[in-house]
Amino acid sequence: MKRMIMLIAVSCGGSIGWYCGAGWGIMTAYFASVFGSAIGLYLGRKLQRNLGWD
Repeated sequence: MKRMIMLIAVSCGGSIGWYCGAGWGIMTAYFASVFGSAIGLYLGRKLQRNLGWD
């Protein structure tokens, strides 16, 4: 279950970042996706800690 939460969080963060950066070009979309994935990773780990699944 831990890996599933991380996969969903990183995927959602990456796709949100991609769509936010896509208006300025493909490289901006890529870097925004990487940044969004990092935020998703952080929030996914925080969710796991709050649920007690550490």
